[in-house]
Amino acid sequence: MAQDPFTLDLFGNTALSSGLGLGVTAFAPSSTEGPDDDDPPPTTPAPAMRNGAAERRPAAPPAERGENFHLIGMRQLARSWKDRARDNLAAIRLSAEIEQAQRSATPEEQSALIKFTGFGAADLANGIFRRPGEDGFRKGWEALGTGLVDAVSNADYASLARCTQYAHFTPEFIVRAIWAGLLRLGWRGGRVLEPGIGTGLFPALMPEGLRAASHVTGVELDPVTARIVRLLQPRAHIVTGDFARVELPAHFDLAIGNPPFSDRTVRSDRAFRSLGLRLHDYFIA
Repeated sequence: MAQDPFTLDLFGNTALSSGLGLGVTAFAPSSTEGPDDDDPPPTTPAPAMRNGAAERRPAAPPAERGENFHLIGMRQLARSWKDRARDNLAAIRLSAEIEQAQRSATPEEQSALIKFTGFGAADLANGIFRRPGEDGFRKGWEALGTGLVDAVSNADYASLARCTQYAHFTPEFIVRAIWAGLLRLGWRGGRVLEPGIGTGLFPALMPEGLRAASHVTGVELDPVTARIVRLLQPRAHIVTGDFARVELPAHFDLAIGNPPFSDRTVRSDRAFRSLGLRLHDYFIA
């Protein structure tokens, strides 16, 4: 399918999109705000018509912590976009069931949860979400689109749509290469920060020799993804929120991850406001 002018297809399974027709833009609006105004959060997409599930309060966290998930080999992601959407829906439903039962995820369940990829790829986003002003989903995506509507609350649905701009998870071989580079540099463990943790591929692929000596803190903007990564990395500290706005201790030994790329200018952090950093530059700084 044709891409919009600002869509970049990387590795055949990620895309950087300017909005996908969902009311989300990867570019900061021409601003009339003063220099002391906080940066606005990403634009909320047009509300979708609901077919099913009533609003749910977030379930209580599991009563006991399980074991962190460590990925051996590859995630075995589906080859077609529709099958990836099905795996996403299965992971969303499974995470809700586990949370409602107030238990930890089994290793088999974690193997299913790690297949959640979000809906950042243009083919996924354009199929799973209705476009503003349209009543129906794209042809052939009706069951999947309705399934997502029924699986989550209005707030979570809006967040998943809004976060298509940022939901581009890093391929395994890149994560492994970064860890290999850190080992060669002599890093042997400590307090780890991943400011855009997604489903936690970096801790899932952490070399075995570093696991006992490391503690991970992760920040995730989307609450659906945050709930999934808590089940995958129950011994990590997961914060749900905007990294540019959350308050974290300044005592990390390592910051790792793949920043979300956007022309949005970060103004909410007063320590960096004068630099006028774009979102990805702020994550790196």
